[in-house]
Amino acid sequence: MRKLIGMLTVLLFCGSLAAAAIQDLEREITQISDKSQKSVAFIKVTKTVRGMGPGMDPFWDMLRDFGFRGDGRQFNPQQEGLGTGFVIDAAGGYLVTNNHVIDGADKIEVTINKKTFAAKLVGTDPKTDIGLIRLEKFSKGDIEQLPLADSDTVKVGSFAIAVGNPFGLSQSVSFGIVSAKGRSNVNITEYEDFIQTDAAINPGNSGGPLLNIKGEVIGMNSAIFSKSGGYMGIGFAVPSNMIKNITDQLRGGKKIKRALMGVNIQDLTPELAKHLGIPENQPGVLVSSVAKGSPAEKAGLRKGDVVLTFDGKAVESSAQLRNLVAFSAFNKKIPLAILRDGKNLELALTLSEKFEFDGVGGDGDGASNDYGFGVMEQNGKVVVQQVDPQSLAAMAGLREGDVIEEVNKKPVRNLREFNAAAGAAKSLLLLIERKGREFFVVINR
Repeated sequence: MRKLIGMLTVLLFCGSLAAAAIQDLEREITQISDKSQKSVAFIKVTKTVRGMGPGMDPFWDMLRDFGFRGDGRQFNPQQEGLGTGFVIDAAGGYLVTNNHVIDGADKIEVTINKKTFAAKLVGTDPKTDIGLIRLEKFSKGDIEQLPLADSDTVKVGSFAIAVGNPFGLSQSVSFGIVSAKGRSNVNITEYEDFIQTDAAINPGNSGGPLLNIKGEVIGMNSAIFSKSGGYMGIGFAVPSNMIKNITDQLRGGKKIKRALMGVNIQDLTPELAKHLGIPENQPGVLVSSVAKGSPAEKAGLRKGDVVLTFDGKAVESSAQLRNLVAFSAFNKKIPLAILRDGKNLELALTLSEKFEFDGVGGDGDGASNDYGFGVMEQNGKVVVQQVDPQSLAAMAGLREGDVIEEVNKKPVRNLREFNAAAGAAKSLLLLIERKGREFFVVINR
């Protein structure tokens, strides 16, 4: 009996602790929600849809065909858009939001804590979907800024609080967790390094902050994955470190500049690793080409190298490496760890904002093979002439017009070299050039 009473006492004690923890969490969330009232804004934009009229719009042309004779004046209807933003500099009146919220705006109105202000556009960066606006007139105390956290330190599983104006409703708060980091290849923006969350994000939340449990901004809500147009448990936020980098440049009136290494890169798949003699499950990014005169060439990087770390950070995907490079400082030595022919090497890379490079461009008898594609010799190059849509080549991603530069690591410039290199090989490792970009393709028989 005493033992049973003891167990019940422990359960009641643990239960009271759990209840207290839940109450503490609830208190934190309500405090964050209250504090954000002077920081999170409802944004209303007015846009004019220009370029309508005779000869410029199919509707006008159809009326003209039926005998309508207008005076040629353009019809410029106005559209209204809604979104969210938040204050990042209260003293200067600066707010950040999504580029797609304010893109093309003729008039911007900002409502914070039931007060409405006129705002002007400072600048935007469509490639990251970041926009910066500034209140034209406001008084001290009208607004408060939200602190930006270091998004690199955010952990998957951490609490996430999304604040915004979904569907144009007044300020709304939703709660969830960070469900993934470093999301790319989502095809939302050109530079993607999204924080993924299951905190409910709906139309109108765009541009609102994603906060941690301390009330700090870890990201800006930008998009959702949806088949219905509504919330489905997957939302994407631009990380706060990217926001800081871009808004610092926009606020300073600077043109957004991004560094380039001068390489083509691709993810290291198990098949590529096998054909290149790279250890299985080796993290890294494969260099498929290096431009002449580029920072990469000057650093000693070569085609076939695998980049393991960049500036001390482990590299796991081509999208991640691209972002690391793009947001790095110019004229600073950056250490690279690479894998070349089974050996680990250290290189030093210096990025330059002035570097630009052009891709290489790509007549004769054709040759075919049992991989399901045909090639021809054209101006000293081996060009893919045709690809059977049901073939192994098509499954591997080969396309008509691709230039084959190497077969199983051997350069090929004509059909004789191609046939000699391909021969009776059981699989092909092809170095392809397509529209100025080089990459590897593996075709297994």
